[in-house]
Amino acid sequence: MAETTKTISREWYEKLIAELQELKQDKLPAVLEQIADAKELGDLSENFDYKNALEEKDLINSRIKQIEDLIDWVEIIDSDKKSGVKIVWFWSKVIVQIEDDDPHEVTIVWTWEVKYQHGETLISFDSPLWQAIRGKKAGETVKMRLNNERKDVKVISVK
Repeated sequence: MAETTKTISREWYEKLIAELQELKQDKLPAVLEQIADAKELGDLSENFDYKNALEEKDLINSRIKQIEDLIDWVEIIDSDKKSGVKIVWFWSKVIVQIEDDDPHEVTIVWTWEVKYQHGETLISFDSPLWQAIRGKKAGETVKMRLNNERKDVKVISVK
């Protein structure tokens, strides 16, 4: 099955490239060194450090493949190409206000990416919020369907 092109922001693309470099240049060599050190200790059948290092190597290699596969089929977007105005799209950082709630910042990501970022509020592309604000600009107000209700959502800013 052929992959379809996905769009990401330049910022998120650069984050993926930086993560890939860190994995290949720092983390993978370090874990390979741990494996070599553990092998020198002899009996590997009960060597906890060796088993942990192998598991870590597998996780790192899996993430490397995931990033490489992703960057092979992405298109980088920065904004609405005609006007230069930033629109809500994948990997946008958006400040939204839902009805009378306080404004808060969210980042739009693919569902599988939610588990790879910490410290940010991540919204999956299949969420009701994403469906409502996709392609919108700062200052626009839209309706969002949530639990059989319709709520007003204002896009305050797009980064």
